[in-house]
Amino acid sequence: MHIVLDLQACQSPEGRRRGIGRYSLALAKAMAAHSRGHDITVLLNMAMSESIEYLRGEFDGLLPQARLITWDAVAPTAYMDTANTFRREASEMLRLQVLRQLKPDIVHVASMIEGFAEEPVATIPATAKGYSNAATLYDLIPLAHPEKYLLDPRNRQWYMEKIEYLRRADVLLGISRFTCDEAHELLSIPQDRLTDISGAADAIFKPLVGAEGFRQELMRRYGVLRSFVMYAGGFDPRKNIGALIQAFALLPGAVRCAHQLVIVGGAPEPERDALTALMAKVGIAADEVVFTGYVPDSDLVKLYNLCALYVFPSLQEGFGLPALEAMSSGAIVIGANTSSLPEVIGHPGSLFDPFRPQAIADKIVEALTDAAFRESLRNHGLKQPLKFSWQESARRAIGAFEAAVERRQPTTSIVVPGQRDSVAFLPAPRSIATGHGIDSAVVYADSDCEGVASRRSLARFRDERQRFDRVLIELADHPYCAKTLALAVDGVADILLHGRTFGAALHRLAADKSGHELVVSLLYRSGGYRALRAAINADFSAGILGAQVSPESLSTLGHCQLLANGEPSASGMARVGWNWRDRVRDVAVELTTLEGSVDASEGDWTRVAVAISQNILTSAGDPQWLVDISQLIVWDAGTGIQRVVRHVLDELFVAPPSGYRVEPVYLDNDGAFHYARSYCARRYFPGETLPVDEVVEFSVGDVYLGLDLGAHLVPQYIDLFREMRYRGIRQHFVVYDLLPIMRPDCFRPELLAMFRSWYEAVSEVADSVVCISRAVADEFESWLYQSMPARQRPLAIGYFHLGADIAKADVGDASGAHVHPQLAGLGERPTFLMVGTIEPRKGHVQALEAFERLWQQGIKANLLIIGRAGWLSDHVMQRLREHPQQGKQLFWFDTADDNLLLAAYHSASAMLMASEGEGFGLPLIEAAHHGVPLITRDLPVFREIVAEYGYYFSGYDAENLADALSAWLALDAQGDAPQSAGMRWQTWGESTAQLIDVVSQEHWIHTWMPGPLYRHKAYDHRFRTEVGRLVRGRMESRGVAGLLLCGPSVPMLAGRYRVLLSGGWRDQPAPARLDITSESGTRIHAQCEFGVEYSSIDGYLVEVELNLKVDVKDLAIRVEVDADADLWIDELVMSPWVDLRLSDMSPTTV
Repeated sequence: MHIVLDLQACQSPEGRRRGIGRYSLALAKAMAAHSRGHDITVLLNMAMSESIEYLRGEFDGLLPQARLITWDAVAPTAYMDTANTFRREASEMLRLQVLRQLKPDIVHVASMIEGFAEEPVATIPATAKGYSNAATLYDLIPLAHPEKYLLDPRNRQWYMEKIEYLRRADVLLGISRFTCDEAHELLSIPQDRLTDISGAADAIFKPLVGAEGFRQELMRRYGVLRSFVMYAGGFDPRKNIGALIQAFALLPGAVRCAHQLVIVGGAPEPERDALTALMAKVGIAADEVVFTGYVPDSDLVKLYNLCALYVFPSLQEGFGLPALEAMSSGAIVIGANTSSLPEVIGHPGSLFDPFRPQAIADKIVEALTDAAFRESLRNHGLKQPLKFSWQESARRAIGAFEAAVERRQPTTSIVVPGQRDSVAFLPAPRSIATGHGIDSAVVYADSDCEGVASRRSLARFRDERQRFDRVLIELADHPYCAKTLALAVDGVADILLHGRTFGAALHRLAADKSGHELVVSLLYRSGGYRALRAAINADFSAGILGAQVSPESLSTLGHCQLLANGEPSASGMARVGWNWRDRVRDVAVELTTLEGSVDASEGDWTRVAVAISQNILTSAGDPQWLVDISQLIVWDAGTGIQRVVRHVLDELFVAPPSGYRVEPVYLDNDGAFHYARSYCARRYFPGETLPVDEVVEFSVGDVYLGLDLGAHLVPQYIDLFREMRYRGIRQHFVVYDLLPIMRPDCFRPELLAMFRSWYEAVSEVADSVVCISRAVADEFESWLYQSMPARQRPLAIGYFHLGADIAKADVGDASGAHVHPQLAGLGERPTFLMVGTIEPRKGHVQALEAFERLWQQGIKANLLIIGRAGWLSDHVMQRLREHPQQGKQLFWFDTADDNLLLAAYHSASAMLMASEGEGFGLPLIEAAHHGVPLITRDLPVFREIVAEYGYYFSGYDAENLADALSAWLALDAQGDAPQSAGMRWQTWGESTAQLIDVVSQEHWIHTWMPGPLYRHKAYDHRFRTEVGRLVRGRMESRGVAGLLLCGPSVPMLAGRYRVLLSGGWRDQPAPARLDITSESGTRIHAQCEFGVEYSSIDGYLVEVELNLKVDVKDLAIRVEVDADADLWIDELVMSPWVDLRLSDMSPTTV
């Protein structure tokens, strides 16, 4: 059984905060968790898209994300505004269009009484639609009391329409026995269509250990001064809050003085004003009653735990969930003796007459002052919730669905071609279609169409085509059919296919230039670029074309529709495949009958057309792997990231992910993704004409891969990526490094904000990031604790290794017999090779200065540099050009062809990789391929790639590197230097296969969600300094007294935290001061001096306990130092307090 759950009740801003929204979500999650083997699909309205990510997060792990389907309405649709009539009714039809495609057995509407002032739209048609309908019924209070609730004519009209939909439902799920009985009485609904499913409280509502520990904090937050009596819920008249206030005024003085009345919930201004006026009238002071406003569930459960008494005075409820939540949280609960509340509360002694304020007051006094009574209520309150569970509610609901579907009589839907249609028929040779309902058709065929008698020529058909209501083309595996197939693209046509292949027709068609383009289009539409490559390699043979072109691709020809081969039937033809033409036509015809359709604006009709297109859920063929090459399309640098993008794309074309078709795409100036067909034709299929670069049509199940780095594009079009996420398109981004974040000193300042925006945007919308090394993956995960992106679902982090483009470099091509003329000056001296762009972080300055020391010491060695100038490198370029050793022991080539690069590898004694930061390090792999020994800086990423096959050095001074090079020369002279022979690397094919495997098999090494742990590195852009300097990612003092570090000004919730400052002293510790502040530094929460009392333990400078009494918006630290304080700061770590000594901790255990 296929169950579709319409959860619009959980989407509207007010709905998802109200009890109905919370109830609907809890029931839906329980049905998903306990589906009894049935298929569950959740339907969500894109008009309320701000709720979709939250709901996807709620169902994560319960349902595949592809089972959460979105559809497009045409908002605004609120019933209260008559100007919305056309849009609302159009949206109702659009919803039905989507439901027909989903082919459910039953559709459950979480709440039918929605949409008067907000966007939900739901109907139950008067005529059968091929599935059963169900709805949850919460209450019929407005129907029972129209004099209170239905005075407004528009509201009454809306409500009565909704009541009629409820009457049509095959199943009504009542949330209590009372609600079911009321539906039977007021709506005359038979009992067999009513099911009492009850309800339950969310698991968050429970007695909390140590609740008194947060009393002071919570009471301060909401302005509560003393012990309190509590109400939580809505504010409409039936909630009877006025009677509660009157009852509070009637309490004995001692009881009243000892308590406040706390009213929890977002009270509309008119209702709150009325209650405030009532307080004044009955003599209650303003400070005796607290209106909290909206309270999140995390605080609501604390209030339930802390209240002296919970009172629920409602006159009528469908269920009474707040009372159950309060009992589940350990509160003492009393309530009204009306409607469903006796069922929920389950204790006769705790009930009162809600129509009499004195009765309410008497019960409050008894519950507050009678110790034995309080204890009995408390004990009962802990047992009563055990009778309710969402699992049981889900079991009853699904049982009711099963019964309804079993009761439903099967119906057959037959499409019959119009009896009055005039039909043109273009047969295949030896046609077998005679007698298939086309006997009266006008037949068009040329003389070489064997076995067809009476006919007009195909040339005449071209002239007469517009006369016919319907064109039917018979297609068989015969060369003649190339003629009729070519005519199919010129207008609306139905194609009758005999057999699954028609390669002979396609082969004949491909021989003609215009026909060839049609065949290429069909190949591409059928199997993508892989099918086209196969056909080209086989010279468009009939066999390959028959195998590669699917019959379904014919539906992409203009306005064609595919009909099935088979036996004659009552309808003349049995339809198969994606009959989009009929679907769209039917919806369009229905829309023209709507009220207001004649006066609807052009803009509304345009939006309806877009929505119809978006709501076509079925996609012909395999789902897509959409590979973003937006930068490569604009500019191919030939190296760096573009090099990776080209190689991975090449390999994806050779070996695409199983079950997917690879589609390169790009973001255009119109803010939409387009298929990169023109680029692919130029690069992979020169001479072929592919379809134009149309806008991408996304479908559920598609995968987006952000392979290229469009640092400006993702932030600029963030709403597009959010929409893709809402619609269930999984998004994976390749992250090459975090250097703009970690080493801002190595980038032009104007670029830093752009890169930072890209990282932040990706961390918000991505399902995963796939880094090019484990080291980068670890760095990215660490950075997330600094950036803290708002997420509802976990962000997965994985990695793959790049490949090496070394096929053209054959070690055997170079021999010692011939020395490249440009390298003749190297002589017999040891030569250390550096390959890569010259930028500040690449270590060229340290390398040059290290060699200067070696040369001064009389060591004969060459430094050979191959690399063009990068950014911020002018001073290095000048030193290289003007260096006195240039051309003697220093050699620099800004460009090198393959022969020179090959000769350089052959001449090198070792590859020197002095870079201070990399995402991967391809030059190391290329050098290892040539057997060149490796000398690398001791970075995690180089350890990951090179392992034991390299020699490592540390330090950033010339002396550090000079000493390391001298040591390596000594080892090499003895034959003990590490050799790169045996080092493993990947081809680009293996690299791409690893990338596919990580994404497809979800081989993640980290998953991240926001939490209470904050890690702010010293390079966080929100830190500032007055006397320090940022050096290689850490803040260093400069021998000047003053403010060393201030920031990062981030929001934090009230609570108890451990604050750790990591770093170290270069020499003896000296006095320093740490303040923890908020409110722009004017409020100090904690402070201490360190440097004298504290010494660095396990990399930490100081530990502070922070007790935040209130939430803050801009928590920051201030570190002041004396002039003689010589220290550095790496990181600020803030985490929930645990009782550990500082000496027990290390940076990895925080």
